[in-house]
Amino acid sequence: MQELTIADLRDIISEIIEPSIELYRSFKKQVYGEKYHPPSGPPTDHEIDEHAAGNRHLDFEVIKEITDPGLIGYVGKSVRVSTEWINEFTQCIINWSKTFEWLRGDDSAFNFPPHRNPTHSDKWNSTIEKAPLWLGSSPSCLILANELLKNGRLLSEMNWRLFEELIGTLLEKEGWKVTVTRGSKDGGVDVIALKNDVVLGNIKSIWQAKKYGPTNYVKLNNVRELSAIREESKASKAFIVTTSRLTRDAVAWIHRDTYRLGYKDGTQLEKWINGIMFYY
Repeated sequence: MQELTIADLRDIISEIIEPSIELYRSFKKQVYGEKYHPPSGPPTDHEIDEHAAGNRHLDFEVIKEITDPGLIGYVGKSVRVSTEWINEFTQCIINWSKTFEWLRGDDSAFNFPPHRNPTHSDKWNSTIEKAPLWLGSSPSCLILANELLKNGRLLSEMNWRLFEELIGTLLEKEGWKVTVTRGSKDGGVDVIALKNDVVLGNIKSIWQAKKYGPTNYVKLNNVRELSAIREESKASKAFIVTTSRLTRDAVAWIHRDTYRLGYKDGTQLEKWINGIMFYY
């Protein structure tokens, strides 16, 4: 066993992603345009955070520790690990660095592994802080969303797949039996949530995730399409969840069919996340 600091682990990430960081920045420039001013030189702390937070090869606890400096900073937080663990960690970083999802946010080019539940570990030995109690029961998508909001950033910065999983996780926390659909065969449905109500019986809801930037609104045609999908799937109710807003026409259409359609805009989504995190 050997003792490393979190700064040492972040240095491993930085060294591995440095050869491709300019390519990453160029793709990000294409997405955000003039709003994005790429840094120069080695990977920044923010870029290291982004790489770690989205890395599906890492355990949730590891992601949290690597991206949270706490009160004493990355240099002050230490970890005792074996050589085998370091090698596995390094390989996880290498594997993630080769995916298009990291470089471009392109879900179609990545084979998503099965959902991994967090496991207890006594590796982390910070003497000042302990991981929050909710960490053991919160997947990485919820951790990432919470961190984005805490730091005044946008939920639209999440990649598509993590955003869909976030919706599924929020519903799961409220007692729904959830399926997050895969690929292009979902017929426009991103999440299917089932519940057995003691009064109403079996309820099926379908959810469509719209990860839009702040200037891109959900339009009336999106709501009409969702209405048709609800009818075809024989769901009790269909919802649109967006990081942005809906146009007035879209909201009006939903209000006219409020027993079968619903929505959560960016503001409501933030309240939903904060409400769930309050109990963990």
